[in-house]
Amino acid sequence: MSDLSEKWGKEVAERGFAQIPNYLLILNQFLDEDRRLSPAELNVLFQLVGAWWRKGEHPYPSLKTIAVRSGISDRQAQRAVSNLESIGLLKRQKRKSGGGLIASNAYDLSPLVGFLAQVAKAFPNEYPRKVPASVKARLAQSLQSSSNAKPELQKRV
Repeated sequence: MSDLSEKWGKEVAERGFAQIPNYLLILNQFLDEDRRLSPAELNVLFQLVGAWWRKGEHPYPSLKTIAVRSGISDRQAQRAVSNLESIGLLKRQKRKSGGGLIASNAYDLSPLVGFLAQVAKAFPNEYPRKVPASVKARLAQSLQSSSNAKPELQKRV
């Protein structure tokens, strides 16, 4: 029996699980105040990570699915995705179905992966209790350079 099965039980473990890095769980600790995520935005980000099964294949849950799974309205999900994109943690990609109809967006999480890699470099052996403002500023610059969002949108007003 795996550790997962031992912790959660066989039935739960067999229904799937998401791999979420610890640095993602404490993401707000590394973001300056203007970029901190709301609980809804964090939940949406977790839903996208949970739908991401393989490297190179972007998750593509619909906004409706994201909203239902997050316990928020469709509009809140839409706003959360827009904010995550403007902060520089993901990139939305339009998709079309085989018949040319508009399908749900795909979400490129490589900016998030890159940001967490920068966090890991900044704190190789620890989970910091406090992140200095200078480190947050350096990490914020990595978000700006890895994203195609407009710089003026990257900070919240």
